[in-house]
Amino acid sequence: MSLLPCDLDPDSDDDYAEQEARFPISELPALPQRHGAYRTEPIVGVFVIGLLVAVLAAATSSFAVGSEATRLSKTAFSLIWVEAAIAVVSTIYLLCSGAGEIQRTRKTCYPIPMEVEECLRQSLPMSGLKNVPGPQNSSRRGSYCVRCFVWRPRDSGEVHHCAVCQRCVTGFDHHCGVFGRCIVQANMPCFLANIGMMLAGLLTTTMSAMSSADLRPE
Repeated sequence: MSLLPCDLDPDSDDDYAEQEARFPISELPALPQRHGAYRTEPIVGVFVIGLLVAVLAAATSSFAVGSEATRLSKTAFSLIWVEAAIAVVSTIYLLCSGAGEIQRTRKTCYPIPMEVEECLRQSLPMSGLKNVPGPQNSSRRGSYCVRCFVWRPRDSGEVHHCAVCQRCVTGFDHHCGVFGRCIVQANMPCFLANIGMMLAGLLTTTMSAMSSADLRPE
């Protein structure tokens, strides 16, 4: 079964000028509208991170002021702000980077599978089509998403079309309901950094509190 206009070399950059002329990327059907949770879920994440930063930073700072402040509490004061900065930067990256999303480009959109092209020619909806499998010997063209109109690679970890983000992503791990974004290989370090900074912040604040408590007169 032939799914591609040319499948002699499925990973080559053959010229699909004729198909591109008929269906330029700018005139392909619009990408699916994102689920409402894509915009509402991040509010939870921003609130949680903001609350933790404010509470832990304020608590740690309170132990680092005054004549009775210890060297350890002053060190904790500097450390808590470093941890807070890492958490904020990680959150911004999670929310704004679009990590793992397969963008529409010449390499990802073409060649358009024949059954998809036929629907485009007749202006038929794609709702009845399933994702089209690519050639078995192709790493770049694992399957064609009939919602995003992109080829999804075989060699980039798990590839998934997220029901909330409404985009195909590579290296998929899970969709995070706290940050409202897919956690993939590309942003996993930031996700883990947020968890790590939360634990580190709690430890830093506790360490500062215990240091100050040791100096209080009985």
